[in-house]
Amino acid sequence: MKAPKKTVGIVGHPIKHTASPAMHNAAFRRLKMNWSYEAWDVPPASLPAALKQLQTSGVVGINITIPHKASAARCLKKLDRSARAIGAVNTIVFSNPPRGFNTDGHGLIQALRREFGFRPRGKTIAVAGCGGAGQAAAVALALAGAQKLILLNRTAARARALARRIQSLRRRTAISLKPEKCHLLINATSLGLRKSDPLPLSLACLRMLKPGLFMDMIYRPATTAFMKTMKKEGARAANGLEMLLQQGARSFEIWTRRKPPLQTMRRALKTEIYG
Repeated sequence: MKAPKKTVGIVGHPIKHTASPAMHNAAFRRLKMNWSYEAWDVPPASLPAALKQLQTSGVVGINITIPHKASAARCLKKLDRSARAIGAVNTIVFSNPPRGFNTDGHGLIQALRREFGFRPRGKTIAVAGCGGAGQAAAVALALAGAQKLILLNRTAARARALARRIQSLRRRTAISLKPEKCHLLINATSLGLRKSDPLPLSLACLRMLKPGLFMDMIYRPATTAFMKTMKKEGARAANGLEMLLQQGARSFEIWTRRKPPLQTMRRALKTEIYG
């Protein structure tokens, strides 16, 4: 007798751009699981009601994307360590009560390992952008043992607030708010999504940082202007596709308790995003 279909999905606003359904549904087909992954467009004011409705309708769990990650954390009583530290949720399991997770940091750490063989412990790492993506990156890097984090943001007050949060979590990680030599630079801003976007940092700043490695969290386009610039400056560069894959794979594992088929999911993402 065939087990009834189980449903997971993603909530955001807008949601048309998401490649997550392609990645997860390819994994379910590969493992012959009677599951489906859906996408729901939910305006910010409707999020609390939508979460309750999804739980009562029997949905196993969901991903949360822009602009709901911080709001979702405030809606939940049970959060894992990463979600508590970041103050944002990107994965929910509709247990009783629902539990919130943040797999973005896990995705970043795993992507750095695969793309560069890089481990944060003992390293100096610069993060450009201290919004939601930058906060998740900085917290994950600190918890993974980074020796120093250089936080660069257009608004200094936001960088200082993130610095205080990191110091409260791991005092051994030093913080700088000014550019200096580092092993790795991460672009956690949205600059680069459009061809007309300026670089988030000046060339003078980049030459003070002088990183050997650069990761742009943006994955569309496949090669951003920032990546091209960093390659000219002598750095190895990667985009955010592997991070997207790895955070999604961790969510898959949380919901299903199955090992995710990474190669299948990676191929599905590339096809969906790049054609």
